[in-house]
Amino acid sequence: MTAHPGTTRTGTAHSGTAQPGTTHPETASVDREALGGPVVRAALVLAAGAFVALLDTTVVGVALESFARRFDAGLAQVQWVATAYLLAMSAVIPATGWAARRFGAVACWTASLAVFLLGSALSGLAWSLGSLVAFRVVQGLGAGMLFPLMRILVVQVAGPQRMGRTMALIAVPILLAPVAGPVVGGALVQGHSWRWMFLLNVPVCLVVAVLSPLLMRNQRDSDPGGLDLAGLVTVSGGLTAAVLGCVRLGGGRAAGDPGVLVPLLVAAALLATHGVLARRRRRRALLDFGLFRDRAFAASTSVSLLNSFGLYGAVVLVPLFFQQAGGRGPLAAGLAMTAQGAGAGVAVLLVGRVIDARSNPRALVLTGLALVAAGLAVFARAGSAEPGPLLLGALFAQGVGLALAASPVMVTLYHSLPPASVPAATTANAVAQQLGAAVGTAVVALVLEHGDAGTVGAFRVAFAVALGFVVLTAIPAAFLPAKRRA
Repeated sequence: MTAHPGTTRTGTAHSGTAQPGTTHPETASVDREALGGPVVRAALVLAAGAFVALLDTTVVGVALESFARRFDAGLAQVQWVATAYLLAMSAVIPATGWAARRFGAVACWTASLAVFLLGSALSGLAWSLGSLVAFRVVQGLGAGMLFPLMRILVVQVAGPQRMGRTMALIAVPILLAPVAGPVVGGALVQGHSWRWMFLLNVPVCLVVAVLSPLLMRNQRDSDPGGLDLAGLVTVSGGLTAAVLGCVRLGGGRAAGDPGVLVPLLVAAALLATHGVLARRRRRRALLDFGLFRDRAFAASTSVSLLNSFGLYGAVVLVPLFFQQAGGRGPLAAGLAMTAQGAGAGVAVLLVGRVIDARSNPRALVLTGLALVAAGLAVFARAGSAEPGPLLLGALFAQGVGLALAASPVMVTLYHSLPPASVPAATTANAVAQQLGAAVGTAVVALVLEHGDAGTVGAFRVAFAVALGFVVLTAIPAAFLPAKRRA
């Protein structure tokens, strides 16, 4: 019997379920047919925890003006409510792999939820702008590890026969959180108080934190090794500096502004330094660059990096288009995005089973990218910001495409890696996604900034740039595995 990626030799089966990653011959066909109650329940709990963390990256955007009025501050100051959260997330992501090996993924997941819950409660009770920014840092420190930990736990819980369908289930928060953010934020700001954007996280996190240890067994590596402190400083510092520089660039500052240039140069220096140090420490480095010698991992991570650029165009840019160019409120713009959510929901019902049937992951991803590109092309040629049948059809196609592109990449990431490399691979991929999202946000914001602000023409150019990123993503996607590993 061999341990599945993410499990350890010392791990044991969890209360009546088979050891993750092991399948007896007589039950192999059954496992491919049914997820089973324990796996579904664990996946739903993981998806719920990740959803609230991802939701908080976008939900505050519609409340910035409310913060400015409440605390009598300028928009540049209240922007730190969003920026502080992103920076705190970036700071802790690189430590995820080591923490999961050292303490166990379930323990880290539960602890992260507790920190996020505390930050949410404190943010909802904030009495000043300074306190709100500080409490958002606490929130971000809790949220940073949740998404990569979710993926590590899915690998442990689902096993290879059911990973495709389980990964498809947890792809839902990735696809729906940016769509739901403007809807939830707009509804709460217009109908209630901005404080409820944070306080509503508390009961969800509490339930997830209680259920997680009951549904999943904590598994620790018998030899996790020591924490690479130099790597933590260089990678966390580099990623945080890169995100800060990109946020400021996207906020309207010039590329040569010291507030932009200095963080980006510091980020480049720190990440390059880690590259040199990692060559010496090899597998003990915080980020193991040796993983990129694996073709499936390198292709999957490259797709994740570039797809984050296009994802901004397909998910975040569209609500802005309806609001700024179409004159709709946050709630109305968010409701128009339900067409994309419907497309994603339809695709998720099918894509996981197709992956587990040992279909061609490369073809699925390329098909998904083609659908996203087709949807963006419609927006890039739109004559108005009226959500008519053509634009809603384009959103539906984008939703299907995003689901087809996301789930297979989550599986192919681990295609040919040894079990011990799963936490490190997940961490490296999460770092790439965070960088991609930051750079993509900055680039699209720059395009909008240099166009006729708030006009259909400016958004058409931005959609064309996002479309270019999607087309570029097809290059590494062509190197993804054509078959699932047996």
